[in-house]
Amino acid sequence: MTARGPARIPDARPDLRPIAIAAAVVTLDASTKVLAEVLAARKLASALVVSTQNPDFSLGVASAPLPIMLMLAGLGILCFGGYAAWQAQRGKLPGWVPGLLIGGAVANQLDRLLFGAVHDWLYLPKVTVNAADIAVVVGLIAYSVMKLFPSRGNLRRRRRKI
Repeated sequence: MTARGPARIPDARPDLRPIAIAAAVVTLDASTKVLAEVLAARKLASALVVSTQNPDFSLGVASAPLPIMLMLAGLGILCFGGYAAWQAQRGKLPGWVPGLLIGGAVANQLDRLLFGAVHDWLYLPKVTVNAADIAVVVGLIAYSVMKLFPSRGNLRRRRRKI
C-alpha cells in the first residue's frame, strides 16, 4: 500500500514480441545470405545480388580492429538495444522497434564473430547491404519518428482504452 492507494502490481507476463522479432530478423538475415550465395554462384540476379564481405562498421564508414569492433558493437547492442527494449516495456515504443534494432545488430555481430566480417549481398546504388542492415535502418527510423513525434501518446494507455 502506498500513500496514493494500493501498490501497482506490474503485469506478470513480459512482452516477448521484441525477442521473437529479433530472432526472426537473425533467421531471415542468415537465410537471405544463403540464398544470395546460391544465386551468386549460379550467376542469377547478378544486377542485385553481389556477395561481398564488409569488415567495417556502418556501411564502411568506420573501421577498427576486429576485437574492438566486437566489443563496441556488443556494448551498443546492450546499451541502446536495452534502452529501446526498456522503452517498449514501458509502452513508449512498439515492440517491433527494439526487435528490429537488436535483431539486425545481433545478426551482423554473429557474422563478425563467425567470419570476421559482415556478409553483404544486396546491391543498391553506392552501397551493398544485407537484411540485418535494412532491419537496423528501419528500426532507427521508427525510433526517431516515435521520439520526434510522441504526440501519439503512451502505447499502454491506448491499449487499455481499446
